[in-house]
Amino acid sequence: MTGFRLRLPLVPRWLRWSLVVVTLATLLVLSVVRPPGTTGRTLGPLGVVPLTAWLHAIGYAGLAFVLAYALQTSPRPDWQVLCVVFAFATAYGAGIELLQSTLAYRTSDGGDILVNAGGAAVAVTGWKLLVRRVRFYRCRRVDALRPPLG
Repeated sequence: MTGFRLRLPLVPRWLRWSLVVVTLATLLVLSVVRPPGTTGRTLGPLGVVPLTAWLHAIGYAGLAFVLAYALQTSPRPDWQVLCVVFAFATAYGAGIELLQSTLAYRTSDGGDILVNAGGAAVAVTGWKLLVRRVRFYRCRRVDALRPPLG
């Protein structure tokens, strides 16, 4: 089946960018709130990598994914868009780490920046593979939900 394409909705631009803003805010809030007390190092699903590394990778993969979706209608070539998505997600993660270094109850770790970049890289690669098999269509029903402009 060489002609098979998955059809996915492309919601209006304002809604896609709203999702990006919500993701950015969520990452920021979760990164600066006082962490709950933990006893020891909790391992993630495979029992090898710490849970915090999984959470970083998933969070920044999510950010890269929603950014790529928001930029789906960009006139730029895919490789340029995906480079910007990767760079922005990585830079945002680095900025959060710098912010954490100013908080007494948080720690800044260069390894977290690498994990954030790894999560963003996985998402960008996944997005590139996904869009080869997807045909986006305009979601007109969501246009009716648009907030008034004045």
